[in-house]
Amino acid sequence: MRFVVGLMDEMEESIKRFNVVMGIDTVTSQSGKGCMNGFFGVNARRTNSNPHPKMDKDNPAWQLLAEQNSYDMQLYEYAVQLFEKQKELIDSYASMIS
Repeated sequence: MRFVVGLMDEMEESIKRFNVVMGIDTVTSQSGKGCMNGFFGVNARRTNSNPHPKMDKDNPAWQLLAEQNSYDMQLYEYAVQLFEKQKELIDSYASMIS
């Protein structure tokens, strides 16, 4: 694997995957825990720190944005597909190194 896909909608799972692939132990390693706590805060929920309003796909504004950014929408859909496909691979990798 040459890259790991992360999604803002799946922040916690994305960070977990990055850590697995980079060999960062956030369970038993004090430095790994410190890194995560420094970035997210102690016992914090791993989310995007900037709130973004949700928009319904039926909303005319959403439809206009989707139309004007059709290539970005295609790229995002492809990234979602890769994210799903990588789950099994990364989970198997995690079980091998733990």
